[in-house]
Amino acid sequence: MDPFSMVATEDDDAPAELAEGVGSLSSATFRAFVAALLLAQAGLFAASLGFLLGWFRGQWTLGGALFVGGVAALLVTVGIVRWHDRRT
Repeated sequence: MDPFSMVATEDDDAPAELAEGVGSLSSATFRAFVAALLLAQAGLFAASLGFLLGWFRGQWTLGGALFVGGVAALLVTVGIVRWHDRRT
């Protein structure tokens, strides 16, 4: 018995629909999305790492700077999202 025979086959038109949807985005929307994505990831990482460095290792100088930088990156992410919402 082939276990893959029980899985529903994918829609063959899905890649074309995806390409059409992505192609219809403006460059400002795409760049805002990528910037928000990268800043959110970096912000979460920096804030988490900074908090852990401060709490567990007692390195409050480096940890505090990372935490503040991460929170700043998250606030910039919120600003990008709100800017884009006002624009559209």
